[in-house]
Amino acid sequence: MKPINLLIIVITLMHFSFIINHSIFDSAYTGIILMTNTILFLVAMITFATVKNRERKKQPA
Repeated sequence: MKPINLLIIVITLMHFSFIINHSIFDSAYTGIILMTNTILFLVAMITFATVKNRERKKQPA
């Protein structure tokens, strides 16, 4: 799987979890959603940083 696909999936999960919590559960699980979105954000940032670092190392000096 390409890293960009993973990042798009993570962003989609973050948005859908927020929308479902707000519309269906009337924001009852805000703390859980916030924790989950924070973890997903960290996964996305680590993936992005890893890919950028790998690309930087491939470039000739």
